[in-house]
Amino acid sequence: MIQDLVNFQELENYVKNSELKYREAIIEYYKELGERLGFTVRERSSVIRNGINFGKIDLVWVEPNITFTVEFGNLEEILKHLWRILEFSPKISVLILSSKSACKSEDVVKIIERSKLMEGNRDIFLVLDVTEKRVIRQP
Repeated sequence: MIQDLVNFQELENYVKNSELKYREAIIEYYKELGERLGFTVRERSSVIRNGINFGKIDLVWVEPNITFTVEFGNLEEILKHLWRILEFSPKISVLILSSKSACKSEDVVKIIERSKLMEGNRDIFLVLDVTEKRVIRQP
């Protein structure tokens, strides 16, 4: 399944041929990929635990319990996403980042690998850099 998630050439072709904005095209690509694989797909799913709304996750493949987060902002934004992901408790969490953004993928990997809050959850993260077309971290 990981090989389906890291087909950068197919992703690049999809984005290039899409009329959507870059970020939205990436989300739409993974949405359509999930549907092609036969999964139930939900966009912008709220993460609510114990009556607290932690915000929304960009995309979820329901049956295999895989989340997708696309973030090209700063490090503070990715921290919000990481908190939501931990509350959601997915089997795999795909973080789609760009080396050209303020939030560097290597910094995110350092947080995942060194933060005490991530203990016990480190192995769920697949970190992709769509600019460099490479896998930064695998579960």
